[in-house]
Amino acid sequence: MTSIGIVGTGISGLQLALRLQQLGIEVVVYSAQELDQLASGRPRNFPARFGPTQRRETRLDVFDWEFADAQVRRWDVAVRTDERELTFHADLRPPSSVVDFRIYLPHLCAKFVDRGGKVVVGARPIAELAERHDLMVVANGDRSMRELFPRDETRSVFDGPQRILCSGLYYGISEEMPNSLDLYLLAGIGEILRMPFLSPQGRADVLAFEAVPGGPLEAISHVDSDADPEGFHRDVLALLGEFTPRLRERIDARTFALIGPGEVAQGGVTPVVRRGWARLPDGKCAIAIGDAWITNDPLTAQGANLGSHTAFELADLIARTSDRYDERFCRAASEQLWVHARNVVEWSAAFLGPPPAHTVGLFEKAAEDKRIAEAFVNNFNDPVAQWRTLSSPMGTESFLAGFRAE
Repeated sequence: MTSIGIVGTGISGLQLALRLQQLGIEVVVYSAQELDQLASGRPRNFPARFGPTQRRETRLDVFDWEFADAQVRRWDVAVRTDERELTFHADLRPPSSVVDFRIYLPHLCAKFVDRGGKVVVGARPIAELAERHDLMVVANGDRSMRELFPRDETRSVFDGPQRILCSGLYYGISEEMPNSLDLYLLAGIGEILRMPFLSPQGRADVLAFEAVPGGPLEAISHVDSDADPEGFHRDVLALLGEFTPRLRERIDARTFALIGPGEVAQGGVTPVVRRGWARLPDGKCAIAIGDAWITNDPLTAQGANLGSHTAFELADLIARTSDRYDERFCRAASEQLWVHARNVVEWSAAFLGPPPAHTVGLFEKAAEDKRIAEAFVNNFNDPVAQWRTLSSPMGTESFLAGFRAE
């Protein structure tokens, strides 16, 4: 009987495990953390899971958050250049699901175990684990796996972080519209995001600064919120007052605070694509997915969604093969996964640079025509269509031509 070992308990590893379990394939999940640690600690990210990911979760029978406090139903976008500010809003259909991974990952893990799945806790050398399985899948992007899957120079554009991040969970922010997201794109400076979020303490708001390195938003990423919470909150409010005054007006300074000590993530992320497979000492191979394979900047909110898509696609490739899970399989599978993933990688990389003229032109049209704004925002559900639209002037023109024909 085929046996698959999965290293990692993020969205990629757990959705792959659940899907293989559903397909009748024996699978063991290896976790470096005790299972209760998945529900504790600092927040690592603030994912928005779009419609296709929710549909996959429904197929797995693990989607349990179809209620208002866990949803974003509307986007309010402001694009500020040196010359002017463009604004538009759009309804997101279906709403994105915004659930803290300290809730989400234990839920998926518990479902897997309740259905007979096996989770082994404790770090072990992957070569040792490989002896027990026909194929190892690595979905854990920690440092111990980076030598196994080196950087792919042909697909990695950046040598360092393109944004310095400071993201936290807060109380004290009101909304202009219920279940709405505010996104400010500040040319040459970075981005500021406010998003409702279901935290372990209940409904809260993510407030995120994505700073161009060396720019005026970066300093907040170096302020210790634990050592000086009052100073940290004061600096956050000052930045909002300077760069997003409308958002600042919606904050009650008397109640504004992180939802608890440590509820902030700070630092830089270097976008990178690593080699998608590796030969192990015994001749077997391992394949990388999730953070072990690709790390994107969170600006386009595609990380969790790409992880889910990749997990399902790889599960189907594993289930369909009638051959060995050898180097040939891993090479071919990794290339097949890249067909979709490259759209996310290239779109995310492009969004980190100054917007080209054709993208600014699309924003101008979105500010004038709600149909265009809706189509642009809802293409976050479909990174292939989004990158086809944004990758070239011809793609943008083709996208806009559909509205002129109506």
